[in-house]
Amino acid sequence: MPKNRPADPEAVRRKLERAARTGRLVRLRRSFPGTDPVEGFVLGTNPRWTLLAPCQDVLLDGFTAVRTPDIDRVKRAGDEDSLTVRALRRRGQWPVEDPEVPCGGLRELLPAASARYGLVAVELERRAPGAGWIGSVLGLGRRTVRLHEVDPRARWHDGPSKFRLAEITRVSFAGRYEQTLLEFAGPRPDVPER
Repeated sequence: MPKNRPADPEAVRRKLERAARTGRLVRLRRSFPGTDPVEGFVLGTNPRWTLLAPCQDVLLDGFTAVRTPDIDRVKRAGDEDSLTVRALRRRGQWPVEDPEVPCGGLRELLPAASARYGLVAVELERRAPGAGWIGSVLGLGRRTVRLHEVDPRARWHDGPSKFRLAEITRVSFAGRYEQTLLEFAGPRPDVPER
């Protein structure tokens, strides 16, 4: 699709729904600058969020949810005969496991993913491309989520951080990096309310 032609949201939704039904590997491109395409398997989609099992270099790496309205292209990247699917099948990772978290919206997704997998990574790609914050969900306000963050050295921050739900464009969880951080950070300490 040429860059100057706007995406047809209905066509994008139909392709996402087809990818979820068929289990085909797809590559998603999103509409704002500074984001890399996401390649993986669509596990669920609705008008607000799309949940995927990202796959890179024939390896699954946790789960990612991206805002559906931000997706402007869905391209088929492989079917059941592709090397990726054959490799995953041989390793016992196909079909892709359901993460068993609701993906209707951030109010459901964030606390469920944090409770089940320990840490979530949030990205505010429109405001801070390439940056991400990883932590455990402490609570939700009317318009915000509070995270007890873990730094790249696997150390818990002293207090909570707050993020506006409307600015979050991507959520990842259960990936190798998040799981390694959790392993070395250990149990979450109590944090004072702010």
